[in-house]
Amino acid sequence: MKIIFKRTTPTYRNQLTTQNVMVYLTAALLIVSLFSVGYYFTLGADYGIKAFLMIAVSLVAAYVTEAGYFYLMKEKDIKKAVNRSFPYVTGILYALILPVGTPYYVVIVGSVFSIFIGKLIFGGFGQNIFNPALIGRVFVMMSYGDKLTADLPGKGVDGLTGATPTTILAGAGWMEKLDISLPELYLGFYKGSIGETFALLIIILGVFLALKKVLDWRMPVFYMGTCFIIAFICGLLKGLSPLEFALIHIGIGGLVFGGVFMLTDPVTSPVSPYGKILFAVGAGFFTMLLRFKSNMPEGVLYSILIMNMLTPMIDKYTVMPTNKDENRKMAVIAAAVVLSALIVALMWKGG
Repeated sequence: MKIIFKRTTPTYRNQLTTQNVMVYLTAALLIVSLFSVGYYFTLGADYGIKAFLMIAVSLVAAYVTEAGYFYLMKEKDIKKAVNRSFPYVTGILYALILPVGTPYYVVIVGSVFSIFIGKLIFGGFGQNIFNPALIGRVFVMMSYGDKLTADLPGKGVDGLTGATPTTILAGAGWMEKLDISLPELYLGFYKGSIGETFALLIIILGVFLALKKVLDWRMPVFYMGTCFIIAFICGLLKGLSPLEFALIHIGIGGLVFGGVFMLTDPVTSPVSPYGKILFAVGAGFFTMLLRFKSNMPEGVLYSILIMNMLTPMIDKYTVMPTNKDENRKMAVIAAAVVLSALIVALMWKGG
């Protein structure tokens, strides 16, 4: 597929309205939610009910926060203002990146934080500089980290602990063999954050959203591609099966979910195609660096937030007539991917 750098003119009108985009996005998120709740019902009715109620509670908290804010701001038509702000997208996204053992009060606190601090405090929908759902997840992880577990209290399934495959592998220095097969990994039949494990389903939904022009395909492709290349090289250096090692890193945890639903947020990412690609490569670099060289085995969350901070700088140097110097841009992108892979690989190999 040809990579096109050319930007549209200010007079260009997308056939999709913001409402249309949100409808498609919400439909995709609801499909993930249905699969998630269905899977947790296979672990027990209490698990399935908890997963469903977490999404519902997060949605209610998001709507109440938005309504309360617009009431305090003396908005004349609160219902219309809330509907224009699309709180349900943040509410669903936030719930799906929490493990099923998260207490309801933590779900509520994080949802309120996501909406108010992550979005409204910046001026509302379209003005935020960070992904709101990720801001809420960071807050509860720092404040209630010991409450974020993949098991319900006293109800471990088949004697398993709340440790996810990502945590187990990271604790073993990413050298231990995964105890589930690659098909199971990509189908999502394991415990983690309730909506992040269904990698194959999310990839299919991502392709659909890209075809509908809801998201820019370059971002998830270059993000996951960068992560794949880095993991492949690291696997070679450590004497592991490089292809299997790379596929595990793509399929495990929230990498695919983050690449499709979080990284592609048009509000918090660069505006030009060239900038979007560099943004995605940078996120891939930080994801793998954090996985291998920090105490945060997931890496996705912070990598996207770091790149959100760098978006203004990327825009400054990439917003230009981007139909020129395409060879130079491709060379810069290739160099960024190679340099990212070398840095992470050498740091991991050196211990």
